[in-house]
Amino acid sequence: MPDPSARTGRSSDRDFGPFRPGPVLAFVLIVFAATWGVEGALIADGLRFDDLVGQSAPALWLMGVMWIPGLAALLVPLLLERTSVRGLIPVLSLRMGSVGPYFLGIALIPVAYAVMYGITWSAGLSGFDPDLNSLSSLSGTPIGRNTALQVLLPLSIFLGPLINFVFGLGEELGWRGFLLPRLMPLGKPAAYLILGLLWGLWHAPLILAGLNYPSQPAPGILMMCLICLAFGAFLNEMTLHYRSSILAGFLHGAANAQGYGIWAWMFPGAHPLLGGAMGLTGVLTWTALTCLTITVLRRLRRAQ
Repeated sequence: MPDPSARTGRSSDRDFGPFRPGPVLAFVLIVFAATWGVEGALIADGLRFDDLVGQSAPALWLMGVMWIPGLAALLVPLLLERTSVRGLIPVLSLRMGSVGPYFLGIALIPVAYAVMYGITWSAGLSGFDPDLNSLSSLSGTPIGRNTALQVLLPLSIFLGPLINFVFGLGEELGWRGFLLPRLMPLGKPAAYLILGLLWGLWHAPLILAGLNYPSQPAPGILMMCLICLAFGAFLNEMTLHYRSSILAGFLHGAANAQGYGIWAWMFPGAHPLLGGAMGLTGVLTWTALTCLTITVLRRLRRAQ
């Protein structure tokens, strides 16, 4: 009997063979050694991310580092798994699939950020600056809420994902394209947990340098792991259902576009551990979205 997932592009639990630790360990060692080596050298040279400007305007080298997992995902199958160049396409789930999930991501992710920062402000964990006065004073150009909501926000929603996709794909080729299916033989809970923790710890040097959690390095690493577990579970579900690391890269890019958009300027001073997109509000929002995604995707599978 034909496998329905072959026609729909969705994954089934039967798609994953036995767990092979060799390629997984090789991938993890390459990614961590290369990333931590580059970032460690820059931090030793004085790199810091302690202010809002430094966190909102990452350098191109930082975006380039996002391609280290992708490059490792290309090398390990070629060198250790004896995959052909053409064979990398199915091995890394390099397919676009239907356009519906992409449009859904464009709609859902900005709503998720609005919820995160709405809860943050309602709980008294941030200020509220709808006219983006702090950004105006920095740029020397008045912005105002009309420009923020009618120009900057739409640009981050519709153009931002396309720009950030280039870098998001670099990460997702590695995390979701390569590593996730190779961890799935351990079972979905274990795979999600291991992947989320690895992804979170991968950010550790930047957290220690002040990224996202200024003056909170140790708790910041823990919170980053929780964010990566929650957001990663959403990406995992979408990737496995649609069998597409390209979709994961797009969704990752859409989230980054919002993260580097107007929200931190409109809600300044958000508590780094409890509020905003990278605090507890982010963990809770992504967890809720993941639960909703699991429910909807399960119903879609039953309906077909």
